[in-house]
Amino acid sequence: MQNVSDFSVSAPGRVFLFGEHSDYLGLEVISAALDKRINFDVTIRDDTQIIINYLDLHKRDNFNFKEEIEYSHKRDYLRSAFNVLARKDIIPLTGAEITVSGDVPIAAGLSSSSALAVASVMTIVELAKKSLDKREIANYAFEAEVLEFDESGGMMDHLASIFGGIIHVDFGDQIEITPLPSNLDGFVIGDSLEKKKDTVGDLRIIRDNVEMGYNTLRNKISNFSHRETSIQTVLKHSNGLPNVCKQMTETTIRNRDLTRKALKILSNENPNPETIGKMLDEHHKLMRDGLMRSTEKIEKMIQVTKEAGALGCKINGSGGGGTMLAYAPGKEKEVAQALEKAGGVPYIIKISEGAKLT
Repeated sequence: MQNVSDFSVSAPGRVFLFGEHSDYLGLEVISAALDKRINFDVTIRDDTQIIINYLDLHKRDNFNFKEEIEYSHKRDYLRSAFNVLARKDIIPLTGAEITVSGDVPIAAGLSSSSALAVASVMTIVELAKKSLDKREIANYAFEAEVLEFDESGGMMDHLASIFGGIIHVDFGDQIEITPLPSNLDGFVIGDSLEKKKDTVGDLRIIRDNVEMGYNTLRNKISNFSHRETSIQTVLKHSNGLPNVCKQMTETTIRNRDLTRKALKILSNENPNPETIGKMLDEHHKLMRDGLMRSTEKIEKMIQVTKEAGALGCKINGSGGGGTMLAYAPGKEKEVAQALEKAGGVPYIIKISEGAKLT
């Protein structure tokens, strides 16, 4: 049997720059990994017990990995990762004590849960002394977080965490991942401290409405493709759709086109900051007006950051609270101060490397 030594794993949170709510609708997303991370410090035991200390939550968990592990609560992602991998015959060689800590704000649209799932999978794989590539790790993390609990959502968060940097991911028939070379700096996260009421339910509403729109348009437009049919053609045939369905479907197609425009610009090492800012503003308007994802407080925070010098802003993640992103190269401190005065919690962030084992 191979020896397993103590080790550490860390996985970053992420922001979507462009393509919010597109991964689970078969379209394209551009994301950036953050220098806010979930950290696992793993100490090997000589039995089959897994002991987990959640430092920031002041909670403790333990179970025997040799048995099917029951979930102590909904979205019990570390336990679910053990179950998902056990079904793939990826089983630890020994027990471990895992100390979980991190500085990714929870339930704030920065994918803390996906970073936790990625770190969990990487930890179990190392305990089993197996070798998986990045896409396999992302896939198992997606299974542990989303499929295991029958939730809505895509794999983008897991890919963003494992690959790091800025990446473009096309969720067509085959997932295509392209690292982008842009040197972007000057981002500030603003946490509204508004807790989201039902992220999973919100995603399901968007998904159900847009898929209903797709299906109706297929009956109206010959050779309709949500990936290729132009927004002009969609607008000509969308009048018969129910209001919310129409609005969300049209927004999704506009979002698709904006993301493709952003891909061309971010394929350059030094894109024009003003152009990026305007496009982030445009993306936010789609999320706010088309998918109804903003709040009064987020709008106030965006207003004050723009007054403090931000070139562009957008809401993060599923929306309905949580965080917003300001792009403010050279004005990060001023923007952070403005966010504090508006009742938010600011984080000046850098784009970071992906998940790693040390």
